[in-house]
Amino acid sequence: MVLGRAGLRLEAQKFALYLLIPITASLAFNEPSVQKWAADYFQFMKYPANPKTNLKDEYEAIKKQREEEIEWEKRMADKREEGRKEYLKQLKQLGSNSVTAAGTSTVLESQKERKGWFGWLGTWRGRGTGGGDGNSSSDGSR
Repeated sequence: MVLGRAGLRLEAQKFALYLLIPITASLAFNEPSVQKWAADYFQFMKYPANPKTNLKDEYEAIKKQREEEIEWEKRMADKREEGRKEYLKQLKQLGSNSVTAAGTSTVLESQKERKGWFGWLGTWRGRGTGGGDGNSSSDGSR
């Protein structure tokens, strides 16, 4: 005990904790309803519903159910893949149809004007050079 009284306090707290945890657990789990809930929730043991139940048939049913779930997951993965392919196909069509007619695609034109990550800065600075709300000056400073 190098720490003196501080060390004694630490050891007393640890000892109290070592006693408190098992006593609290035994008091909490001594109640039959809590024991039943814990056994049902965590499923410590699974007993057949009926003693005459054929466990082999039950196992086969569970196995079949799991195989159906795996098959369903595969079908969903295939559907997602088909959806991705369809989405990419539509994007390619939109990209090939981006030929601009007179005033038809203002969004694509504005994206072409912005170049790079900070293209919006040029658009923001350009607001001051043409009429507007009157709060901005012609050089773009505020």
